[in-house]
Amino acid sequence: MVDNVEIGKKIREHRLKAGLTQEKLAELLEITFQQVQKYERGITKVNLVKLQQLAEILKVPISDFFEESPFIAYNLSEKEIKLLEAYREIKDGGLKNSLILIADGLRRRSR
Repeated sequence: MVDNVEIGKKIREHRLKAGLTQEKLAELLEITFQQVQKYERGITKVNLVKLQQLAEILKVPISDFFEESPFIAYNLSEKEIKLLEAYREIKDGGLKNSLILIADGLRRRSR
């Protein structure tokens, strides 16, 4: 399984290939350069939204961070990202399950 350290190494590798400093990458991500350092060292886990932003900034497919991994990576649209962010902010497990049921019903209905 790919861990935080492996993802961090790939972030650093792609950042260097892109010719970006940690400071410039941090500016583009709207975070501190110390946070970029933590990502690259594997100290801090990179969430999916930040990983998507990293892929866009570094001009690589998000799957590049998961080579030799059993994970499937998706290239999310802005609407999909907003939906995922909203879902993650819901604290009530029952409400999360209800949202999944609604989405599944809509998916079946739209076929």
